[in-house]
Amino acid sequence: MPEVQACPACRTGVLARRGGDPLCPTCVKAAQEMPPQPSWLFDSPLLRQALAQVNLSAVPAIVRAACGVPQRDIAVMVGWSQSTLSYYEHGVRDGMYDVRTALQFADAVGMPRAALLPLVFADADAGVAARDRTGMDLLSRRDFGALASAASLSVALPAMTAPRRVTSSHVRYWQACADTLYTRDRSVGGTVLLPLAMQQWRRVRLAARDRSGADSAEGLLAATGELALCTGWLAMDSGQLPVARPLYEQARELAADSGDTVLAVHVLTNQSMLYAEMARTGTSREPARRALRLAFQAQDEGRYLLVPRLHALIALRHASAASLLGDKAAFQTAITQARRELDRGPRDEKPPEWLRFVDHAEATGVEARGWLNLGDPGQSALLYRKVLTFQLSPRNQASYGAGLADALLKQGARQEAVAAAMDVLPAIEGGVTSMRCLNRLRLVRQAAVSIAGAEEFCTRFDTIDRVRASTRALPGHDIQAAQADVPALPSSAASAGPTARAGLV
Repeated sequence: MPEVQACPACRTGVLARRGGDPLCPTCVKAAQEMPPQPSWLFDSPLLRQALAQVNLSAVPAIVRAACGVPQRDIAVMVGWSQSTLSYYEHGVRDGMYDVRTALQFADAVGMPRAALLPLVFADADAGVAARDRTGMDLLSRRDFGALASAASLSVALPAMTAPRRVTSSHVRYWQACADTLYTRDRSVGGTVLLPLAMQQWRRVRLAARDRSGADSAEGLLAATGELALCTGWLAMDSGQLPVARPLYEQARELAADSGDTVLAVHVLTNQSMLYAEMARTGTSREPARRALRLAFQAQDEGRYLLVPRLHALIALRHASAASLLGDKAAFQTAITQARRELDRGPRDEKPPEWLRFVDHAEATGVEARGWLNLGDPGQSALLYRKVLTFQLSPRNQASYGAGLADALLKQGARQEAVAAAMDVLPAIEGGVTSMRCLNRLRLVRQAAVSIAGAEEFCTRFDTIDRVRASTRALPGHDIQAAQADVPALPSSAASAGPTARAGLV
C-alpha cells in the first residue's frame, strides 16, 4: 500500500508520497485561483494564506500546483536536488524558514519580493484591493498604502536578473507561464494579466540575450518568442496596440532564429489580427491590406503543417481582413474554409493552449464581426445571438455580447442595444478586464445619452470606466516603462543577409 502524507497547504487532505500531485485536489484548485489584484502570475488566495500563516514549507508545493511543473524541474531551477525540495515541502526539513532559502526560491521562479507582503504583515489581504457593492476593485487608504509599500519595497530590492544558466527545466517553466496566461486570459481578459506577463517577459528576455550557456538555445528562443507573443496578445486585448506591435515583431524574429514553423505561423496570424484591429479603429485601409498579406504569409508558411485547427485560424484571419476591405466573396470563402478545416480535425486532438479557442463558436463570432464590417448589422446580430448560445469562456461571452450590442446599435435598435449592453456589465463588474470589450460598449454609452431609460447603464458603465482608469495608474502598470527597461534582443536574422531579413518585413 503506497505511503501517504498530509497536504502541505491544508494539513488535512492526503496525497500520495510518490508520483502524486503536490497538494490535495481541493488545494490544487485553490492554488490555481487568481485574486482580483494579483502581484505575480502564480499569485493565489491560498498562497497568500500560507505566507500569512508562516506556512513556508507549503509555498513551493502551491507554486508547483499553480503552474503544473514537476517537482524535479522546480528543484533544478532553484539549484536544489529533488529530494531536498520534497523534504522542504513536507516539513521533514525546515530550510524554507530561513529567509535566504525562501528568497532563493522566490527569485528562481520569478516571484517578486513584493509578493511576500502577506508574510511581512501577517495578513493574507496585504496589497489586495477592496471591493465595493458593484463588485469592482477599489482602493481603500489601507490597501493603497500596502500597494505603495510593495512598490517602494520593489524599488529597494535588486533589479530582476536572469538565471546564470538556463536549463530545459527553465524552458518548460516559461512555457507553463505562457500556457497559464492564455488560460486565465479566457476568464478575465488581458488588462489585469498584462503587468504579470510583462514581468515574466522581461525575465525571459534577459535570459535569451545570453543564450550561450543554455541547454537548448532553440528551445529557449521558442519559449521566449511564445511568451512575447502571449504578452503582445494581452496588450492588444488591453487596448495597448503600440505595446503589442513591437512584441509581435520580436516574437517573429525569435521564431526565425529558433526555426520553429508553428511559432512563425502563430506570430503571423496574431500580427494579422493586430492590423485588422488597427483598421477597425482607424480610418486608413492600409492596415487591412497588411492584415490580408500577413494571412497569406501564414498560409504559405504553414502549408506543410498537418494541424487543421491552425489552418482554420489562418482562414479566419483571412476572413477578417477581407471583410474590412469589403470583399464579400473572399470573406465567405474564407469562413467556409475555416469550418471545413474544423470539421476535418480529429475530435480528440490536444492542441497547444494558445490554439484551443479556435472552434465553431470562434468561427461564428468572426463571421458575425465580418458581416458588421461589410455593413450588414442585421445578419451580424443574428450570428451574435447564435454564438451566445454556445458554451463560452467568461471573456468571450462578454466580447460577443458587446458585439451584439454594437450590431443592434448600427441596426438602429437602440433600446435593444442598451439591453444587450446591460447583459454584459455583470461580467465586467465581476472581473472580465478586456478593454476591447469595454471599448465596444463605449459606442453604446455614447449613443445612450439620448436613449430613454438608459440612465442605469450609463451610471454603471461610467463607474467601470473610472475604476479601470484608476487601476492602470497603480504601481506596476506602467507597461511602456517596463517594456523599455530591458534592451531589445539581438537577432541573428539581422545579419543573415537580404533573404533572411525579407521574411521579417
